[in-house]
Amino acid sequence: MRVKDFMRTKVISVPSNTSLYDARKIMVENKIKRLPIVDNGKLVGITSLNKIREASPSGATTLSVHELHYLISKMTVKDIMHKDVITCHPDDPVEEVAMIMHTRQIGGMPVLDDNGELVGYVSSNDLFKIVVIMLGLDRPVSRITVEFLKSEVCSKLDGLVALLDKHNLCIRSLARFDQNDTITHIVVRVEAAEINGFVDDAIKNGYKIISYLTGKKEVKI
Repeated sequence: MRVKDFMRTKVISVPSNTSLYDARKIMVENKIKRLPIVDNGKLVGITSLNKIREASPSGATTLSVHELHYLISKMTVKDIMHKDVITCHPDDPVEEVAMIMHTRQIGGMPVLDDNGELVGYVSSNDLFKIVVIMLGLDRPVSRITVEFLKSEVCSKLDGLVALLDKHNLCIRSLARFDQNDTITHIVVRVEAAEINGFVDDAIKNGYKIISYLTGKKEVKI
C-alpha cells in the first residue's frame, strides 16, 4: 500500500505572511493541528496549533489588550514555522512513512510530488486507520495466537497456514510479535467462524496455541 492510496488530497495551507491570528482561526475552524506553509506553490515550512499558542502572549503579561492585539497582528507564521520539514512522496510505502513518523516522533507529513508541489497530507490518525484495515479489525474476526521458537517460524508457518486452509478459515491478517530473543507470537485473524476444530487440530499437530478469540469470548490455554 502506498501513501497515495490513503493520503488526504484536500490540504489546507497558508502563505508565510499569514498572521498568527488568522492561522489559528483557520486551524480551529477546520479542526486541524498542523498547517503547511506554501509560498509560490512550494512548501517552505509547517506550524502547529501548539506552536501558535506558545508564541502568543500569556495571560500573565502586563501588556494592555490593545497592545496584545497589535503584537499578535504583527506576528506571522513565518516567524514561528518549522523550516526543516520532513515530507514523503505519493509512491512511498505506507510502512516506511509509519516508521519515519514513529522514529522522528512527528504527528503528520506533507506529501510532495516529483515537482515538489504539495499534493497531500498524512497524519498519525490516517496511519491508525490503515493499521485497522491491514489487521482486519474493521470487520468481525476470530483471533488465534500461536507461540513459536524464532528458529522454527519459517519451517512451521506453512504447516499452520495449511491447517487453516483445511478448516476453511480465510485469513484476514497475520502478524508477528517477538516476545524475547527466542520466542515469538504469530497472531492470525480469520473471518469470523467456529475455530474450535482448528484449535484442537493445531494442538494435536504440535502447535502451541496461547489463546484464541471468537466473538467476544477469549480463551487462554
